[in-house]
Amino acid sequence: MKNCYIYLRVSTDEQANEGFSIDNQKRACMDYAHMNGYHPKKVFEDGGRSGRTTDRPAFQDLLNSVKTTPVDAVIIYKIDRFARNVSDFSTVRKQFKEMGIKLLSVSENGDVTEGLIGNIFASVAEWESDVNGQRTRDALMQKFREGWQPMRPPLGYHSVGDKDEKKTCEPDSYEAPIIKELFEMYSTGNYSILAIQDWLSNKNIVSKTGTGLGHSVICSMLNNPFYYGLIRWHGESKIGKHRAIISKELFDTCQYVLAKHRSFLIRHRVHDFLLRGFIFCSECGQRYTAEWHKDRHKLVKRGGKIAYYHCQKRERNGCPAPYIEMEELETLVEKEFEKLQFSDDFIELVIKKAKEVLNENRKSASSITQGITNQKNALEARRNSLEDALLDGTIDRDTFKRRHGELQQQILNLDNQILEHDNKGKIDLDLIEEVLAFAKNIHQTYLDAPKFLKRHYLRFFFEKIIVKDKTIQAVVPTPVFKILEDTHKIILKQGLYNKKIELPRQDSNLRPCSYSYPLVTKRSGLSHSRLSRDQVYSLYTFILQLFDELVKEI
Repeated sequence: MKNCYIYLRVSTDEQANEGFSIDNQKRACMDYAHMNGYHPKKVFEDGGRSGRTTDRPAFQDLLNSVKTTPVDAVIIYKIDRFARNVSDFSTVRKQFKEMGIKLLSVSENGDVTEGLIGNIFASVAEWESDVNGQRTRDALMQKFREGWQPMRPPLGYHSVGDKDEKKTCEPDSYEAPIIKELFEMYSTGNYSILAIQDWLSNKNIVSKTGTGLGHSVICSMLNNPFYYGLIRWHGESKIGKHRAIISKELFDTCQYVLAKHRSFLIRHRVHDFLLRGFIFCSECGQRYTAEWHKDRHKLVKRGGKIAYYHCQKRERNGCPAPYIEMEELETLVEKEFEKLQFSDDFIELVIKKAKEVLNENRKSASSITQGITNQKNALEARRNSLEDALLDGTIDRDTFKRRHGELQQQILNLDNQILEHDNKGKIDLDLIEEVLAFAKNIHQTYLDAPKFLKRHYLRFFFEKIIVKDKTIQAVVPTPVFKILEDTHKIILKQGLYNKKIELPRQDSNLRPCSYSYPLVTKRSGLSHSRLSRDQVYSLYTFILQLFDELVKEI
């Protein structure tokens, strides 16, 4: 009996729409081989591969096999399964002919190794491929024009629509809140990509292979404007019809953090001075720095050291601005907060907005918890099947231990997430208390906050604090604070601005923000010591987002 190889290929669309499934092709080719006296030595299958190129794994295996272990024939279901390119078809067919191997097509009535008929069918296949390709490109462009992403949506969304309907997308009930929280966390500048990787793994957001998302994958997510509503296709962009997970402002903040690498926010410093980055010299425009002066004998009453802020040009370029003690300058800054007070009508707006957001959060909490529970149930079903497989002897013990341990860890992570959502509901009253405390007494809230939170309050109100002769001469407000002041939503009890200062030069390290309300000037944090640091960040982020929404409404 003569020997043969069988080659099969299918793409997803063809399998779904035209019936060219692998099984159908294989059955037809096997029947043809037996009817014509051929013994199939091996079947080569390319699933979901385009026929416009020979760069297909199984096809390349076939070409290598006919060289190392020749056969009498290669059987295919149809020429367009073998190649959709006349040049490739002719080249491979010539090689087979020189080796004495027949190319047999089930659908084209047998031998197509020679003659014009093979080239004709290959030309038709190439033409069909070109037409289908253009049709697909036109359909994808039309989908873009209608406001929908032509390609598969990113992590955090899932496709909707039956096979005969146009596919759209909507936020995934489980993944979308996690993606939103990812952006919020990264926007603070307090989390590295590595920390985000670990956090996502704990949330069971992993790759298809079950490993943690790579560094480049997370960076791509943070750079993807689809999450705030923008879709892009072949150089064009527009706001799509899908529901955004995050705001444009939050996305811009993350771009700022990514661009600046924000190493100064996430690295551990030996000396972390409260006012670092905020104080500027009125004489030369340089940013102030700070340092400790140590002397065990002279400074014994101060613990052997004392800290000073000073202009960076004082030592190098003779700037006359004097040194100022750390405690003295920080006390002056505290007094600036004493001058701030929100108006009564704005406090009412804050309380009203807080209640609206909390009510919305409570409505969505149940759906989020249900999404987590559904995922947990699916994992438990997989675990049960694995245990049944061990009892039936269809899986070895080592594989069982490895996979069972992975599933158990994922289930435990989901249990922890359900507990986290329960705890978030329990701190609603704490959240309202903090909103009221911040709105009604800015100065006291600042005094009560630990150092890392004080820096966040500073970023909320002040872009720069300008110092001259050991006194605060003027401050430059953040865009949000300036709008509140211009609309009389914040009262300056003693006149916050002494006079307008034109700095001699701008620090070369500073770059103007390219967006209206840069959240990068605001950092998450609250003052309740009974809350964990992560809870403090979450609650303070809520306050900042709430204020940002109110400013837009004003």
